[in-house]
Amino acid sequence: MSTNEHRLAFWALSSAFVVDLLGYAFIVPILPSWKEQFGLSNGMATALVSLWAVPLFLLGPYAGRITDKFGPGKTIIASLVLLTGASLLYLLATEELLPHPFWVLVVARLVHGASGAAIITAGFAAASKLWPLNFGEQSGKLLAIGTIGGLLGPVIGGLAFEFGQSLAFILLAMITAAAIPLALVSESKIGKSDESAQGGVSIKVFLQNPMLLRIGLLIMLATLATGALEAGVPLFLAEEPLSMGAGQIGGVLLLMVLMQGLGGWWWGTLVDRRGPTRYMIIGWILVISALIASGVIAHYWLSMNGIIVIIALLGIFQFAVAAAQVPMLPMIDTATSQAYGEGSTGLAFGAFGTAWAAGTIFGPLLIGIILDISGEWGITLGMVAIPMILGLILTLVNRNELSECYEQEMAARKK
Repeated sequence: MSTNEHRLAFWALSSAFVVDLLGYAFIVPILPSWKEQFGLSNGMATALVSLWAVPLFLLGPYAGRITDKFGPGKTIIASLVLLTGASLLYLLATEELLPHPFWVLVVARLVHGASGAAIITAGFAAASKLWPLNFGEQSGKLLAIGTIGGLLGPVIGGLAFEFGQSLAFILLAMITAAAIPLALVSESKIGKSDESAQGGVSIKVFLQNPMLLRIGLLIMLATLATGALEAGVPLFLAEEPLSMGAGQIGGVLLLMVLMQGLGGWWWGTLVDRRGPTRYMIIGWILVISALIASGVIAHYWLSMNGIIVIIALLGIFQFAVAAAQVPMLPMIDTATSQAYGEGSTGLAFGAFGTAWAAGTIFGPLLIGIILDISGEWGITLGMVAIPMILGLILTLVNRNELSECYEQEMAARKK
C-alpha cells in the first residue's frame, strides 16, 4: 500500500473510534432526565452507562472471529450502521414511541455496546496488519484520537438535549452515519478476510495459554483502575470542600481523559522503539505512587489546596496508566500470532476487548464497595492501588517471558 492509502485507512479507523466513544459518553448528561422520566434509581441510571461494556465483555472473542472471517473493513461498516440504528432507538425510547420504552432504551444501549465492541476489535486487528512494525505507535494514536469522541460526547449530548430531545439523537445518528462513507471508500485498505483465519480456535485457549492469560490479567488490572476513577472522581469532587457542579466536574474529567490520550500516543511510540515491558514497569510505579499519594493527602490534608494537588496527581495517573495499557496491544498481538499463527488477529483483539471490559465493569463496583465500607476517601484511593501493585508484581515476575515473546515475533516480522 502507498503512503496515501495508509493515511486513508488510518483516518477511516480513527473516525470509527471517535464516533464509537462519542456515543458511549453522549448519554452521560442525559442520565438525570432518563432517571426522572422512567422513575429509575441511581443504580439503574448508572447501569445504563455500564451496559455499554457488557457486550464487549461477552462478545469480544466472537467479534474477533467475525473480523477474521469477513475482514475488518466489512465488520467496521456493518458496526457503524448498527451504531446509527442504536442512536435512533434512543430517540424512539426517549419519545416513548414504542411500548415499554425503558426496555427499548436497554436494547439500544446493548446494540450500541455490541457494535462498539466490533469496531474496537476490528480496528486494532486492521492496525496490526497495516503497521506490523510500529503497531504500538499507531494503536496509541488510535486510542488518543478516539478519546476526542469521549471528550466531545458529553458536551454535544448535553447541549443538543437542551435544545430538544429528538434533536440530540438525530444529531448523534447523523454524526455516526457520517463515518460510513469514509469506511466504504477505505474498505479494501482497512482489510479483507484472511484465508488463514483461525475460526475453529476456542475462546478457552486464552485461559489455557499461560502467556495470553497473563496478558489478559494485566489488561484487566490496568482498566480496573481507570474504571474505578471514572466512577469515583465525580463523587469525590462533588463533596465538600470543593462541592463542584456538573460543569466543573466535566472539566476535570476532560483533563483526565486528555492526559490519558496524550499518554497513549507517547507510550505507544516508545514501545515500538525499545519494547513494552520497561515502560509497563514505569507506568505501574507511577500509577501506584499517584494513588497512594492521593490517598495520604485525602486522609491528612482534605482541604481546597489538598484536593487541587490530588487532581494533579490523578492527571499524572491518567498519563501513566497508558504506559501499562497501550503496550498490551502489541503484546497480545505478538503472543497470539506466536501461539496460533497468522489469521488470528481478530480473535486476539476480541480477547483484549473482553479483558478491557472486565476491568471497566468491575472497577466502579470496587471503588463503590470500598467507599461504602470505609466511608473515607483516603482509604478508598489508597486501596485502589492494591490491584496496581499486583499488576507491577505480575509484570516483574514475567518480565523476561513477556519481552522474549514480543521480541521474537517482531524479529520474525522484520525478515
